Amino acid sequence: MEIFIKNSTIFISPFLIYVSESDMKNFVIPTLDSPNAETLSDYLNSSIEAFSDITGIPVTYFSGDDQMIKEFKRDDKICNIFEVYTDKDSPCRRNLSSAGQFASRLGEPYIFLCKSGLANIATSLIIDEAFAGYFIAGPIVMGELRSSTTKNFANLNELNEASQSMAKMFAGKMKVYQPNQISQIALLFYNCIITSVTGNNDYSALRNQYNEQNQVNIDIQHYKKEHVSVEYPYDLEKVLIDNVSNGQVATAKDNLKKLLNTFSILECGDLDGIKAKTLWFFAIVIRIANESDSNLNQIIDTDLDIINKLSETESFNELHSVSETIIEVITKNMLSSIYSGRSQIVAKALQFINKNYTEKISLKDIELNLHVNSSYFSTLFKQEMGVTFTDYLNSLKVEHACHLLANTNLSIIDVSLSTGFDDQSYFTKVFKKAKGMTPKAYRSAKSVVEKE
Repeated sequence: MEIFIKNSTIFISPFLIYVSESDMKNFVIPTLDSPNAETLSDYLNSSIEAFSDITGIPVTYFSGDDQMIKEFKRDDKICNIFEVYTDKDSPCRRNLSSAGQFASRLGEPYIFLCKSGLANIATSLIIDEAFAGYFIAGPIVMGELRSSTTKNFANLNELNEASQSMAKMFAGKMKVYQPNQISQIALLFYNCIITSVTGNNDYSALRNQYNEQNQVNIDIQHYKKEHVSVEYPYDLEKVLIDNVSNGQVATAKDNLKKLLNTFSILECGDLDGIKAKTLWFFAIVIRIANESDSNLNQIIDTDLDIINKLSETESFNELHSVSETIIEVITKNMLSSIYSGRSQIVAKALQFINKNYTEKISLKDIELNLHVNSSYFSTLFKQEMGVTFTDYLNSLKVEHACHLLANTNLSIIDVSLSTGFDDQSYFTKVFKKAKGMTPKAYRSAKSVVEKE
């Protein structure tokens, strides 16, 4: 085969294709303008016309209030031979409207069967983050024309035999597509629309939101199958607050994710409900942080700034990302309020101690985990913190014991073990030195206060 050009004419031998210079100039790609809800745009109109002409599939554009605005390849749309199609409140049109609305939430093409059993493809038109309308490509014969389809024509439209025969003849002339081809057509149709809309990131945002919601629904179904009763995670909230108070950044992030996931399940994926619980949690954290004499507000500006940042999030992932940033800032700030010196050894030791103080830890554990000589560390810690390693560790244990004594029914020996003391008598001695009373007396005093 030979290809040569002569006088602006392309020749392909042994076949001849003639393309004149004037024909080449006649095809002009329209300007990519942002469409509006009523007239669309030249580029979008041209894209849909090209799609419809090439595939032979009619396309209809409906406004957001389900008004039929424009039809492409109208004469090839079987729906137009039925009167019911013109009725906005008919089962046929309600079905199309429902599909269009669902596509607006999906952010991608939605393939569905209409009331007659023919396939259709719905894709929404999103302009400046707002749902403007939707396109329906179809109807399309998928696989084969079934006898039930012509029966559905008759049932939906009360057709006589002559009209039913006409509908069957019309449908018989329609091109048949296989399911995998319809999936490919859906992709082509979707691309025709989003490439014609400037700022098509709106569609990506919709898909992300839908995928998040879908994952939440999966989680909820999982919990239902496991027969797990989901209640407010007070224990997890308390652990996370302890993480923040003790400067445990990594652990705080992990528990924050668990907390938000639980909020999501409790609220069945409703973003506003998840936000409300998240804001309430941060209100508690900020109050505790401010009571620690830290310079938190100087770092995050104001409480209102945090509320605004969380309130303006538009997806669960964004809410998690903003929450994680805030929890990291607060937790690091809490650690600096405990220790503001420059020794990385002491800073890392404090993180280790604050994370493991309920266990039986010693200077030997510090030496093994931080790779530092225990004698040197002991001297450095006293110099930097003003208290010995043992006194600091015991102060954390005692505060935790106070919480257990006031809020649980654990025996004194169980409280002792839960705070990392093997010897109850030693625990009582340390507790009395710090609080001026025995653990039993402390519990009794707390009980009297509560009754009053």
